[in-house]
Amino acid sequence: MASRQDGPSLTASTRSTRVASAGSRRVERDGESPCEGDTLVTQGNELRPRIAALDDDLAAVASVTAILTQSGFDVVPYTEATQLERASRTAPFAAYVLDWYLGSTTAAGLIDALRRSPASAHSPIFLLSGNLAVGGVPTDEALARTIDRHRVQYRAKPYSGVKLAADLRLALGDRKA
Repeated sequence: MASRQDGPSLTASTRSTRVASAGSRRVERDGESPCEGDTLVTQGNELRPRIAALDDDLAAVASVTAILTQSGFDVVPYTEATQLERASRTAPFAAYVLDWYLGSTTAAGLIDALRRSPASAHSPIFLLSGNLAVGGVPTDEALARTIDRHRVQYRAKPYSGVKLAADLRLALGDRKA
């Protein structure tokens, strides 16, 4: 659970938030034109890693989006795994933040698809779940298998938004996190 010093936690809220990034544009690389596959965008002079956030709860994905956007990421929210999978094929993300339970299914199929794709095979994936864990190990066997098989980072909900942002920066190679 997040403490006051950790900043906001990733729990659903009833507060509405704007989830789109205004004023961002794709990064040009080595004189090339920006393309759909870029995982970094600029806003002003700042490079912002492009992150996909998925939760079937609209308020929860809006909360994650708001926290990570405020922390310097360009976040694209999704409420359906099929939409995210389709989008990642044409425009891969630098990292993925996914809820484990998505209605009557889990994110296992999406994670399998992301790891099969050369564009996202090595991208950091963070799984957030309210699943009970004993000593930091999830009690859901399918979740534990997915974590081990696909090198996925697991975080129990509620989770500190500030800590998640720092973990994302570290996973993306930013040592200042």
